[in-house]
Amino acid sequence: MLTVKQIATPSFALLSYVIQDSDTGECLIIDPCTDIRSHIRPYAMEIKAVINTHLHPDHTMGNHFFAGKVPIRAHRGDSGFIMRAMHSVLSSVYTTRIPPKISFDLEEGTTIPIGDTSIEVIHTPGHSPGSICLYWPGNLISGDTVFVGNIGRTDIPGGNALTLRESIKKILALPPDTKVWPGHYYMDKYSSTLAQESSFLNWVVEKMY
Repeated sequence: MLTVKQIATPSFALLSYVIQDSDTGECLIIDPCTDIRSHIRPYAMEIKAVINTHLHPDHTMGNHFFAGKVPIRAHRGDSGFIMRAMHSVLSSVYTTRIPPKISFDLEEGTTIPIGDTSIEVIHTPGHSPGSICLYWPGNLISGDTVFVGNIGRTDIPGGNALTLRESIKKILALPPDTKVWPGHYYMDKYSSTLAQESSFLNWVVEKMY
């Protein structure tokens, strides 16, 4: 069984996650924040990888804690020169460190095993070319693709409204009881379900053309 620990950081209203298998102690760190070390217990967990849902620096600020220790993974869609250059510059400004190497080895349909559960990578570009969501039955880590009552921005480098529209349609095809764990807690909203968000998201799909 997987447990989800949600970590809220006031800076950027960021939500990071620790997904852990309760039987084996195996876990994934999702979009690590600057103080991620205070939220993990290395003696009680086996960190398999760090996953960045996309390459914007607010979602990668804690990567350096894991450099050389575990794989740091992201979707290859964010491996282009512009995205990597922007990430490198902004990350250096925010953390005063050169960001560590990221393995751009994730793609649509990649499965990441944790204990007896396989987490599926869903490629959801639009906020960035390599934006992803992570899905396993009943749960969706949605990154900056969808929030509670909102969607990711597309007016930034790499953003594309029509592409995001198609990604939202892909998310809407998931079971309605799926719990949505977003990448930010805008308006102090930390989680929802697709059933609760479907009316708004369907309206977005109709209006984005």
